[in-house]
Amino acid sequence: MSHFSRITTNITDLKILQQSLTDLNFEYSTENSHLQDSNGNLEYMDMVVRKNNKNVIGFLWNGKQYTFVSDFDLWKHNHEICQENIIEKILQQYAINSIIKVSHTEGFKTINKEKLQDGSIKLIVQRWN
Repeated sequence: MSHFSRITTNITDLKILQQSLTDLNFEYSTENSHLQDSNGNLEYMDMVVRKNNKNVIGFLWNGKQYTFVSDFDLWKHNHEICQENIIEKILQQYAINSIIKVSHTEGFKTINKEKLQDGSIKLIVQRWN
């Protein structure tokens, strides 16, 4: 029986996802990507995310968006990897990078990006007409 948890996301742009993972200091691979659960079951993933030389997260494309896949049981045994809010961190970074990409496409320039004490991000962009 598989221990994989699957969470549907609104992530649709692979390049922005990859940039977001890089921003969060994760390594990723789209080649020969498999994720293994705590029972030893292997599943193909479109992309795997590595932390401390282990595949810890997978992303599967369903034709519309990416599904987040992981076995959180494995995370309990590895104190170097913190599962707390990892999905939220990835989604937040993806949202920031998406906003920056769209704003730059529309002619805006990023002026300031600041992480606030509550964990939110304040982003200032401007455009001159």
